[in-house]
Amino acid sequence: MASQNPATPVKVPSSAANYTAATLDPDLRSQINTLLIKDGHVTKIQDHLLHSLHAHPSNWPTVIQTHALSLLRSGDVTTFPALLRRVIEDVRQDTALAPNTTRPVNGSSSSDDGGGGGGGVNGKKTEGTNGATASNNTASAGRPSLAVPQAVVDEALKVTRECLDTVCELEDSGTT
Repeated sequence: MASQNPATPVKVPSSAANYTAATLDPDLRSQINTLLIKDGHVTKIQDHLLHSLHAHPSNWPTVIQTHALSLLRSGDVTTFPALLRRVIEDVRQDTALAPNTTRPVNGSSSSDDGGGGGGGVNGKKTEGTNGATASNNTASAGRPSLAVPQAVVDEALKVTRECLDTVCELEDSGTT
């Protein structure tokens, strides 16, 4: 990994906190992405996410693998692109139904459909953690939920925020 502190952090206006992916300046996004890649933060985020997924008691990677194999063996899908589309759709569906996804992250709406934890559909609240056990967190088909565990999402967001804090400097514009 390169240096921990970039020579010139990206200056980000304080108003950027209210931006969406559609309103973020492409040049600003490009500068941030370039520094995240150059300084090794993307690798750090990916490694941390992978570790968190494997360390979580839900054993999410194995659950996904088992689901994909069952789709192939049953003949529901026959090509790799179709398999990817189906698994991603199943993950999104289970994420939408997961009880812990009803709360927004950082006060923002979770309806961006970015595939990283979307908002809850039915507003049901149950005890337990997302993906903690297959017995209390099953999908409608009786299989374990394919939703990424909320604890893993929270950890990935924490590491990503730390990396962004390293490469970005928030400018005080004096206005809101």
